[in-house]
Amino acid sequence: MSSPARSIPFANHGSPQQSGHEGGPRIVAATDPALTGLGDLVSRDDDRLYIAAFTGSQRTGGYAIRVAGVDRAGDTLTVRALFVAPAPDALTIQVLTSPAHLVSIERQSAAGARDIVLVDQTAAERARGVVRQSTP
Repeated sequence: MSSPARSIPFANHGSPQQSGHEGGPRIVAATDPALTGLGDLVSRDDDRLYIAAFTGSQRTGGYAIRVAGVDRAGDTLTVRALFVAPAPDALTIQVLTSPAHLVSIERQSAAGARDIVLVDQTAAERARGVVRQSTP
């Protein structure tokens, strides 16, 4: 029987529009923020696990991603995020963007976690990854 999900408090470290990630939606968790691809947003703290959520490449402005919560059930961390897209008739800047959001949680709250899943506001899975951490 799986354990019920519990909410984990997180710190916000920023949301760049140009993350440099060129693929589709992605989730990365690492003890070193540089390994997330967004290391320039924060200095490393050995007591934190850094989580980067990416929307993926977009052809125009008007897109964004915002982490709304981090939950843990068993050995899985679930990152709930709001994916924002411009309205179909919106005027947008014609430039390639790659929105991302970097947050962190206490490493102890992630001890033993193996998987990380990114879900959108409809609870649809957008990306999955492995939690990369050394022993706290």
